[in-house]
Amino acid sequence: MSLFGRALVMIGIMSLIHSGYSAVQYKIYLKLTEEEFVNLPGDIIVQVIFSLTLAILGIVKVAGELRDIHAAAELAHRSWETYGNRPSFYSFNHRGKIMFSDLQD
Repeated sequence: MSLFGRALVMIGIMSLIHSGYSAVQYKIYLKLTEEEFVNLPGDIIVQVIFSLTLAILGIVKVAGELRDIHAAAELAHRSWETYGNRPSFYSFNHRGKIMFSDLQD
């Protein structure tokens, strides 16, 4: 795993926490000055976008290379009849026994 990717994730998360704290501080400031909240200042919005981008890039770096899915290799040894066969959906204890038990008498 990449040390650089982990550092990006940590910096991104810390920056995101800081931007949330700044947004809370701004709302408290507006409440103290009795001003109406319209929207967040631009610097907080830019910090949120930057920190999310940084965290996403770090997560992509940590995740590593993606591998191909080879379903054909896994299904090559199965016959055509077994594709629809799902034994996990079989149920032998069902309501039909009780519902139609009087017909068997």
